[in-house]
Amino acid sequence: MIKDNKRYFIATIIMTALAVVINAFIIMQSCLDAVQSTESSSFAVNLFKNIINAFKADTINESNIGTFTSVIRKLIGHFGLFLVSGVISSWALHLWIKPLTWYKNYRFIYGSLTFGLFLAALTEFIQTYTPGRSGEITDVLIDFGGYLLGFSIIFLILFLLQRNKEKGEEV
Repeated sequence: MIKDNKRYFIATIIMTALAVVINAFIIMQSCLDAVQSTESSSFAVNLFKNIINAFKADTINESNIGTFTSVIRKLIGHFGLFLVSGVISSWALHLWIKPLTWYKNYRFIYGSLTFGLFLAALTEFIQTYTPGRSGEITDVLIDFGGYLLGFSIIFLILFLLQRNKEKGEEV
């Protein structure tokens, strides 16, 4: 039993550290000015542009690169990063709370969702004070949508694990 508690504690610390790292990265990205932000996202834009153009040449070209860049930035930079944050932060919170019937424990649900919304709003608020950037309500919604999907994945996994555990106890 002590060995299991030690493993649980180590897993909790690791997940918490990962949550801190991903959320710090997200906040740091929101602090970048417009030029630095564009440079930061250019790797992902070029990667996806090359992949798409490999399947059908000149699909992404000078006439549509602006729209494509915006979509990639919103999809990867906003939705994708917050999806990862939702998975890792929700799992870390679950490990700290570890309620017996976790889905009946609203601290887990409200705590995780409140954190996700706060993080989304905070990063957009920071951008209102960052040169060349602006905070957008639509970005808060995209960010929170990614976080919500990440949370939902963890919620579903925990729900299925709990259901299987309860079925095993009934037998």
